[in-house]
Parts: sequence; C-alpha cells; structure tokens
Amino acid sequence: MLYSTLCLVIAVVLTLSGVWVQWNVHDYSMNAEEAMKNRKMTAEQVVRRLILIRRGGRILTFAGMALLIVSVLMIAG
Repeated sequence: MLYSTLCLVIAVVLTLSGVWVQWNVHDYSMNAEEAMKNRKMTAEQVVRRLILIRRGGRILTFAGMALLIVSVLMIAG
C-alpha cells in the first residue's frame, strides 16, 4: 500500500511539473531570444534549448500520466 501511494504522489508531481513547463514555454522562449539578442547564446543553442524544453514538458506530462494510471490500477487491484 505504501508503494502504491508513493507511486501516486510521484505521478501527480510529474504530471503537474510537465503541465507547468508546457504552460511556461512562452516565457522560456522569450528569455532564450533575449539571451540571443544580448549575444549570450547562439541561435543554435536557442533552438536546442527550446526543443529540449518542449519535449521535456511533454515527456514529464506523459510519464506522470502513465504512472498515474499504473498507481490507480495498483490501488484498485
């Protein structure tokens, strides 16, 4: 029971973290563009960072949701 509860808590944290990252992608992109304008980052670095942030948010959300389904099935079963 403790394992399934811990799994549920981790799933909720992962899902909420992924949603938060996805909601803030615009802020991250604005910050990256400002860094490029200030010559702190190259255009290539900005593109890589934005791809990482977008994919990372999706991966966190999907992993959290999958773990949420597994933990609910463990608690119900």
